[in-house]
Amino acid sequence: MEPEGMQLAHRKMDWSGLTLFLVSIGIVLLCLLLVRPFLPGLTWAVVLAIVTQRPYRWVLARLKKPALAATVTTVLVALAIVVPTLLIVLSAGGHVLQLVRDFQSTAEEEALRQFIASHPSIASLLQSVMDNVNVSQAFEKGASTAAMQVASFLGKSIGVFTQAIVMLFILFFLYRDKAQAVSFVRSYMPLESDEADYLLRRIQAAINALVLGRFAVAGIQGLLSGIAYAALGVGAATLLGVATMLCAMVPAVGAFVIWLPVVVYLALIHHWIQAVILLGAGSLVISTLDNVLYPILVGTQLRLHTAPIFLAMLGGVFFFGVSGLILGPITFSTAESLVLIWRKRTTGEALPGIG
Repeated sequence: MEPEGMQLAHRKMDWSGLTLFLVSIGIVLLCLLLVRPFLPGLTWAVVLAIVTQRPYRWVLARLKKPALAATVTTVLVALAIVVPTLLIVLSAGGHVLQLVRDFQSTAEEEALRQFIASHPSIASLLQSVMDNVNVSQAFEKGASTAAMQVASFLGKSIGVFTQAIVMLFILFFLYRDKAQAVSFVRSYMPLESDEADYLLRRIQAAINALVLGRFAVAGIQGLLSGIAYAALGVGAATLLGVATMLCAMVPAVGAFVIWLPVVVYLALIHHWIQAVILLGAGSLVISTLDNVLYPILVGTQLRLHTAPIFLAMLGGVFFFGVSGLILGPITFSTAESLVLIWRKRTTGEALPGIG
């Protein structure tokens, strides 16, 4: 039996350790709250650092200096990805605002009435609604609400630029100090060396598959569809191209959700040639790019299943905002990897290959 003095010392040590633990948790939570406003920038910095490792290594092999290579690669990423993306987003927002203003005008409302009146099939379907709804009041209320939302979105453009600056700032250091960053992350993983390697490789493969295999392909689909819309004389081609890209990005939705209604619209206004051309381009090119480009861009790397990635992206956006498009699927992939590691420890089964 321990002397009473030693028991008191142990109790004091226990309280000291518990206090240190609670204070540490509190400080960590405070740090997370401090960086939470910059979560989109941090997330996309990590993503870009992973998917652009080959260009960075190519630049580093020629410049020989990590800091200079990190600077050059960061500038190239900004010029090739960040600046065009910001311009497209702002252009799409401008199109939305212009559409809202158009709907607020009496001339546009009258043009819509004449269009419906000249198409009896549409008129018959909407007649009951037209009889019971004050169109002017509905347009005014809906357009005013939409205008407020769009104005709020455009008013946050400073925040978008701030996130872009944070992303590029962190990206530079992730290029230059990759080894230290990976070593820091590994030091806090309660895993064996081979298990930590497996988890990090799975996360890297998942990010490559998600960004290169889904976002990049969706971007190409949006670009081609926007070009098609503009070439065929469809209004707000940039906005429709962005909408096509967003729909193509979401599993089980697809680009056809946007281009098919545009085909129907062109047919309704008797632009048959444009409708047939867009139908052919949409079905034969835009909506089939996924099956062609995914194996080329991703190869044999991890391919996330449609059902879990769909739920992960929706849940991720709900919890993290736009960062959830990445964080949601990566959370699912990490959970699956940890389950496989746990099964390896309990059953002795080898970890499956990544590809």
